Amino acid sequence: METLGKNICQRCRKSIHRLADFGSYLDGTINTEYCHNCYSHGVLVNNEIMLVSKIDNSMATP
Repeated sequence: METLGKNICQRCRKSIHRLADFGSYLDGTINTEYCHNCYSHGVLVNNEIMLVSKIDNSMATP
């Protein structure tokens, strides 16, 4: 599996390390702004992941 430089999902802020971890457009091409958990087949998904990530990020900040 191809590994990539530092990429961060613009929605949940998780690091994206592999090409397979990126989201996808409806036609199957890669979306480099979002991870596959947040953006799949051209649709933003999993609002729960976004909320949990925001809570985790706010608790991690001193």
